[in-house]
Amino acid sequence: MLINLVYLAIAIILIYVIFIAVKAINVGIQAKNENKNLNETYAKNEQLEKNEDLGMVEKLSRVEELYRNGSLTEDEFNKAKKKILSE
Repeated sequence: MLINLVYLAIAIILIYVIFIAVKAINVGIQAKNENKNLNETYAKNEQLEKNEDLGMVEKLSRVEELYRNGSLTEDEFNKAKKKILSE
């Protein structure tokens, strides 16, 4: 009878340890997925910032080209450049 109680206590402890291990593994998997989502979000944000910078470079190039062609005066060029850089 006493041996049966010991075996039962051991079985309960083993089940509890397995439960804790499975719970820890699930928490780790969730954290890994959250990190993956954050990394993807950061990558998308960096790509958007690069695209915005590229747009700024293109705008500055166009304004400079207009200035070189004589379509813009120096004052107009400086105002346009400031406006583009402030965006």
